Amino acid sequence: MAGDNISSSDETLELEHLTRELDAIIQSSSDGLFVCDGSGRIIHMNPASARINHAPAEKVIGRDYLDAARDGYVILPSAALEAIKQREVVSLLQKNRYGLKLISTATPVFDDDGKVIRVVVSERDITEIDRLQKELEEQQAIGDRFRHRVLELQQEYLDSQPVIAKSPAMIKALNQVLKLSEVDSTVLLLGESGVGKGLIADLIHKHSRRSEHLLVKINCGAIPETLIEAELFGYERGAFTGAVSSKPGHLELADGGTLFLDEVAELPLASQVKLLRFMEDSQVTRLGGTHSRNVDVRIIAATNRDLERLVEAKLFRLDLYYRLSVIPLTIPALRERRECLLPLIHSFIDSFAERSAQPKRLTRAATDRLMNYPFPGNVRELMNICERLVVMTETEIIDVSDLPRAVVMGSDDEYSAATIRWPDLMSMGQIIESVERAVLIETSRSCHSQQEIAAALDMSQPTVARKLQKYGVVIGRNGKA
Repeated sequence: MAGDNISSSDETLELEHLTRELDAIIQSSSDGLFVCDGSGRIIHMNPASARINHAPAEKVIGRDYLDAARDGYVILPSAALEAIKQREVVSLLQKNRYGLKLISTATPVFDDDGKVIRVVVSERDITEIDRLQKELEEQQAIGDRFRHRVLELQQEYLDSQPVIAKSPAMIKALNQVLKLSEVDSTVLLLGESGVGKGLIADLIHKHSRRSEHLLVKINCGAIPETLIEAELFGYERGAFTGAVSSKPGHLELADGGTLFLDEVAELPLASQVKLLRFMEDSQVTRLGGTHSRNVDVRIIAATNRDLERLVEAKLFRLDLYYRLSVIPLTIPALRERRECLLPLIHSFIDSFAERSAQPKRLTRAATDRLMNYPFPGNVRELMNICERLVVMTETEIIDVSDLPRAVVMGSDDEYSAATIRWPDLMSMGQIIESVERAVLIETSRSCHSQQEIAAALDMSQPTVARKLQKYGVVIGRNGKA
């Protein structure tokens, strides 16, 4: 009997020790922890939970959860009550009356008969984590915007050049541009990537009655969805984390002038609704603001995608499509105006040579290769190739050996990630660019949007947009223009 008493006493001491140890762990936890019985009565609350809920333990312990909730000490809906009801682990994302964001996870405890006897609830304060995540996303977005602006500055050379129109298709398009400059109608510019839709928008604005005011450009595909509304409509101080001052949007900046919406098909649906409302009443309300402003803006939109197919797929609003396509204007691809190709080649080579003070000229063989290349990236790709030839060629003469591999091969089908080979004289930068372009071509054959390509390659959508534009890759045409 004495041995049994000693054993029982030892077990009791060990149990008391474990209980104290467990209680110390619970009390020192940085996460909030509280326990309810099977009927929803709060029977324990650690200091972290009391702090998170601004609820002194003595005012909560022993009370029914709903009763404590009515006094504002705990949150509704309740993860604990849901766990009792559903008899399984329940997690809720909540916000208490003090503005803290919490993840509450309730775990039911069952007795031998399967009855819920306890519910253990953990509360994690993610307010600071959420704030830091938003700040990080905003900083990344700002960085993307600066990088995109650098690319835009690189392309402004193209926009500043006079239009070379030697083909009937281009001459017809320019005649339509002059007519559109005389009116104030909304214009939808259609055409493949790199055909010069931005240049056409410049011409329409330059010859219009609005020419003394700004032409403001925004690339809808290069700005994250979370920032596109702020960029278009502006925001007031405190509208979101990081909004330390008020800022006018692109619509306000373009008041009296023209707003060019490039890659308009990439606008998220929520922004499409607000843009449609603006086009109906010309009223702009900044994010976080309460007052509307009336602005006088002409809209010119551009896209290389089939908006009618996007409407059918519920990715673009039909009413906005009708609003934008009052006057659609298709800009012909470079392969559809071959008469313009040779003058463009000479114009770009001469211009880049003059700018770099390096006289350059093409051999007949190199010219023939360029003339036979389909230029899937259109004028933008031609301009980039000409600049590369002028900068990278050591001698005054530019020959076939100096041309990019894609031009020499003459076909994008041969220019794939699986078969690509590089000449010994190619630099690492050129090799990286060739691989990037090949991968984008391959991926665009199976993807139907920038978002799909971004997901497939684990990239951000703005980065995909910039690289598609840089390399002249068109989605939805097997990677070819």
